Amino acid sequence: MRTIKIENRIIGENNPIFLIAEAGVNHNGELSLAKKLIDIAAKAKVDAIKFQTYKTEKLILKSVPKAQYQKRNTNSDENFYEMLKKYELTKEDFHILQIYCIEKGLLFLSTPFDHDSVEILYELDIPAYKIGSGDMNNFPLLKLICSKKRPILLSTGMATLEEVKESVNYIKSNSINDIVIFQCTTNYPAKYEELNLNVIDTYLKEFPDNIIGFSDHSLGIEASIGAAAKGVKVIEKHFTIDKEMDGPDHKASLNPEELINWVISIRIFEKALGSYEKFPSKIEEEIAKVVKKSIISTKDLKEGDIIKIEDINIKRPGYGIPPKYLDSIIGKKIKNNIPKNSIISWEDIE
Repeated sequence: MRTIKIENRIIGENNPIFLIAEAGVNHNGELSLAKKLIDIAAKAKVDAIKFQTYKTEKLILKSVPKAQYQKRNTNSDENFYEMLKKYELTKEDFHILQIYCIEKGLLFLSTPFDHDSVEILYELDIPAYKIGSGDMNNFPLLKLICSKKRPILLSTGMATLEEVKESVNYIKSNSINDIVIFQCTTNYPAKYEELNLNVIDTYLKEFPDNIIGFSDHSLGIEASIGAAAKGVKVIEKHFTIDKEMDGPDHKASLNPEELINWVISIRIFEKALGSYEKFPSKIEEEIAKVVKKSIISTKDLKEGDIIKIEDINIKRPGYGIPPKYLDSIIGKKIKNNIPKNSIISWEDIE
């Protein structure tokens, strides 16, 4: 697995998992709420916060109905177009949010959904482009994004493996090799049995030269921990100020406290992963002296005695000759007097 750099963050092997707090449209079209989301993300100590950039009239026909999950999660009778228009932010809004992110120590990311939005984000000098699952096979949009020469974060919901390969190959054919490929299930919330975390193993095998990530649309944090165990190096998770707010993604998002716990849990898990080498830790080396066992004398042994099986036993602590050598010291001659119930060392025998 190679590494890539997004602004000042190195992503890949031997580096911390890159954590993206997905704000999406959970600002409900209000700049003040978007800033509050940035505050929450900064407090949680994620690496980046991600929004969605689009021009509604260039994204969707006015007659398109909402998706089923959007109907479940929103209260109004508005159609898809009307909902998106309500949540649309301007270029000036995103510039304000980008500056605010910099002040808070966060990377500002966003997913563009149309050509104009790609250009808006380029003018803002965004450090990477996120491509939503719905556009992973939108080659005209991909071509424009590739021309901007930025790393690409590619979500792969609703796709077959062959479609993912096709998109990755297309991006590479357009001279972009810094790609993060996200396993993703497009449902909000996604059921655990829909997540298919084992696909991460498939991606690691099929795309060894790319970073693998996980876009977690499930409830809770368990799936993210599982993805971390599978070896992903980027994880994104939706979050919100309040799950009870009206909007398509709030109910499938983490609240502020849960977002903090998400970050803490993943960072703890990373520490627990440790090394690929098997060796005792320093504290284990100390504990081993107490809990491991040694060969000890069962009676007083004098210089010149020949060790017999009944002369020795195995007990804690582990300072002396390890039990695995018991057979090899039978028949050896004692060099020094050894009191009963004493640890036998190699210096005591010939």
